[in-house]
Amino acid sequence: MRKTLLLLLISVFALCANAQTVDYENYYKGIESYGDLYLSSDQISKIKELQRSVGPKFAAIGKDRSLSGYEKGQRKRELALKHRAQIRSILNANQINTLEKKYGTIHEGDRIKDVISDSYDDKLDALEKKFEAEEDAIDDNPYLSKAEKKARIKTLKYNYKKEKENLKNQKKATKNGLFR
Repeated sequence: MRKTLLLLLISVFALCANAQTVDYENYYKGIESYGDLYLSSDQISKIKELQRSVGPKFAAIGKDRSLSGYEKGQRKRELALKHRAQIRSILNANQINTLEKKYGTIHEGDRIKDVISDSYDDKLDALEKKFEAEEDAIDDNPYLSKAEKKARIKTLKYNYKKEKENLKNQKKATKNGLFR
């Protein structure tokens, strides 16, 4: 028993002696820490101010219980794109070129197009899953007659096909419209 207690006491002492505090102020190194961009002090202060203002906005979107996970993701993507555009407006052409050479070229239009296309695909998948779940619920309901089940499933299929066609038309309009 004494050996166990002594071992525990030594372990606790060793953990306390090696405990470290984290300096959260300097923990995150953003774009302002890139030495090869040669940012001016004015640019650094503007970027830091932007980052301080965007953090609470992301947190507010994450805490908003009225939004679904999908909607939160969309809003956060929109906010990130706006934030990126604001930072790019602070940088000069040479700094943007250096950043793109180091981290790759960013085609914002392509990303928006991909996000929109993916969002319609996700909506179609969600619609299909919802239809299947509702169809199973109708089939598994023991209180409905066969004729009533058949009528409800027919109505459900009609609404499903109508919504699916609407989403497909919206996706086509988006592809043919703004983001070719």
